[in-house]
Amino acid sequence: MSERSRLRELIARFEALGAQVRREDAMALLAGAELEWDDVAPFVSPGEHGYTRRRIARTDAFEMLVMTWRPGQRSAPHDHAGSLCALRVMRGGVHETRYAPAPDGLVDPCARGELREGEVAVDTTTEVHALSNDASDGSLLVTLHVYAPPLPELRRFAARPSEARALPIFSRRRAARAPVVALIGGGFSGTLAAAHLVRLASQSDRALHVVIVDRQAAFGEGAAYRTADGRHLLNVPASNMSAWPDRREHFLAWARRRDPAVAPTDFLPRRLYGEYVRDTFFEVAAESAQDVTAEIVRAEVHDVRRDADRWRLELDGGAPIDADAIVVATGHRPPECPIGDRWSGSRSRYIEDPWASLALSAIAPDEPVVLLGTGLTAIDVLLTITRSLREAPVVAISRRGLAPASHASVPVRAIDPSEWLDPLIDRGPTARTLVRELRAAIARADDWRAVIDGLRPHTARTWRALPEREAARLLRHARAYWEVRRHRVAPPVAAILHELESRGVFRTLAGRVLAARADDEGVTLDVRARGAVDPHSLRTAWIVNCTGPGSGARLAGAPGLGALIRAEHLELDGLGLGVRTDEHGRAREGDRARGDLVVIGTLRKPDLWESTAVPELREQARDAARVLLEHLAHARA
Repeated sequence: MSERSRLRELIARFEALGAQVRREDAMALLAGAELEWDDVAPFVSPGEHGYTRRRIARTDAFEMLVMTWRPGQRSAPHDHAGSLCALRVMRGGVHETRYAPAPDGLVDPCARGELREGEVAVDTTTEVHALSNDASDGSLLVTLHVYAPPLPELRRFAARPSEARALPIFSRRRAARAPVVALIGGGFSGTLAAAHLVRLASQSDRALHVVIVDRQAAFGEGAAYRTADGRHLLNVPASNMSAWPDRREHFLAWARRRDPAVAPTDFLPRRLYGEYVRDTFFEVAAESAQDVTAEIVRAEVHDVRRDADRWRLELDGGAPIDADAIVVATGHRPPECPIGDRWSGSRSRYIEDPWASLALSAIAPDEPVVLLGTGLTAIDVLLTITRSLREAPVVAISRRGLAPASHASVPVRAIDPSEWLDPLIDRGPTARTLVRELRAAIARADDWRAVIDGLRPHTARTWRALPEREAARLLRHARAYWEVRRHRVAPPVAAILHELESRGVFRTLAGRVLAARADDEGVTLDVRARGAVDPHSLRTAWIVNCTGPGSGARLAGAPGLGALIRAEHLELDGLGLGVRTDEHGRAREGDRARGDLVVIGTLRKPDLWESTAVPELREQARDAARVLLEHLAHARA
């Protein structure tokens, strides 16, 4: 039997199992398959930036892959997000470390083992483990994996450093008089709000129990900092990324303890920042008072309701949580499909969520790709799929075809806009006058970045001064131009983009996708370029949705938040940006603000517009903690 027919036979046997692949069946098929090295050799592809994954087959029930590991390469601790994982070692030896979840959100190693060439193992859907090639002789590790059903992402867990111990705040008995604050969302905003709550409660000698609820495996990261790609950089220099508004060098000092060469102007990898956020919380937790306790819950909130004078959070697994106050810090919404019902055929080559950790690993360097969107999400995807040398083209499409601008290579001093902005706000701005005055200020400046950066502290009051009709007009006509200048990429990323463009690998296209027709080999798009009358066809192997976070208009259907909206505890704004809040982030119910329901982050865009970056979110986290503790003190007085 030839190598290809042996693989086809194994695939056919998995297909014959139907929609449900059982543990014992996967073990028997992999162990009994008469596979040899020649069967998998065409799929072996060592990578410089980490172990590689090459897909052999995929159905709705399972996918089969070959993974190649250089010596020293390893996976992060992870589970399989509801999928069964079966593997067979084709060459080398794989070292496995198993982990046990701890109350503080980290995982601890609890067992180690090794599989040698020809051996087979099967993991259940919930076990946390990490694999590595620890060979000292330079040999490759090659493994054949089967995931059933296909694995959308590896849920990465944060392992405890060997010298660290779990803090008492997570094991102390909750004080009988301690009110409970539940934070829905454990990314930057939720974790920092929890840190402020712990610090302020400890300083004021108040009893408090803080619960962070997040479905992700590692709290503190959120979508932005969950990436494992080292080419994904922060788009703010290290000197301005402190989690604390009153300790501006905090992140820089943290980074320099790991690498003394880090400069204030460096744009560091985003994957480091999630670790920093966790460390920041642990730093505060280590100094917490005796009557302050904390809890990390890995779950998704699927319902929230008022029960007597408290909130009840129903989870998708585990006991409900009763809380005296809630912080909503859910971050970005999932992206929306820009093609919708204009798609025909299979969607197997359409990647709907580019933030799922494994979504992009199936794209080969010789396959053309179309990105729907040209903003920061598209740049992230581009950086990931060009880590290996790519010759096939990548085309990013948006209505205006605008890509993010770059930060200056040398820091630029911001220009205070008060001289022209204050009179404009006093008169009552319109979208037209605001854009005209901003363009005039840019024309007078040596560098447009100085004007944009100078306007940033004034963005919220400028936004609030616009009547809703003018705000809608600004969003419709000027939003794209503002965002590509406001949300800039780091200079090293800009250099990569320039190199890809100069080689003809990457280009942007201003236009609209009218329809998509998929077949077994790829997708054909009908695209009408901006200014053109007739559409043209564009053939591609993959389409990736890079339109960015979804709008607030779809919040009513979101788990947890939808219940708050339907019960009118949260009120959607008229522009579809998020929910209505007061100046302190308290949720508005008609004409009153709720002191026991506070919102942080992107959902506050209706009130602030600028509500996505660390310099703004760290202020919101601090204010949320102050407002909640004041409310709880009055409620118990």
